[in-house]
Amino acid sequence: MSFYRPHPRQRRTCEEHKAELEEENYHLRSELQTEVDINHQNERQINQLKRDYFQCEQEIQDLNREIERLENASEEEISELKSEFSSLKNQLYQARKDVQDKGKYIFSLEVRLVESEK
Repeated sequence: MSFYRPHPRQRRTCEEHKAELEEENYHLRSELQTEVDINHQNERQINQLKRDYFQCEQEIQDLNREIERLENASEEEISELKSEFSSLKNQLYQARKDVQDKGKYIFSLEVRLVESEK
């Protein structure tokens, strides 16, 4: 049996292996740092998006409250307008009645005037 032995020029020394491993380690650490930086950037972006989301939620709640207030105000205004309409309708009825009564009174005065002239 023969053992395979690389040619002496093909043999690598421990120092060469160590240098190669250190270079690979440096490369991997560099990639890791890049990933860490990207993660930090993503975390900042996520935090900003969370803040934006919270602001939007608050704005939606404020707008919903405003809509509710306006709907209630609108209902109150409709109620007030209905009441005012009813009141004006009653006043119009009373004014027509007064005109009719005054018309009758004027007619009776005219009749009395004609009778008194005779």
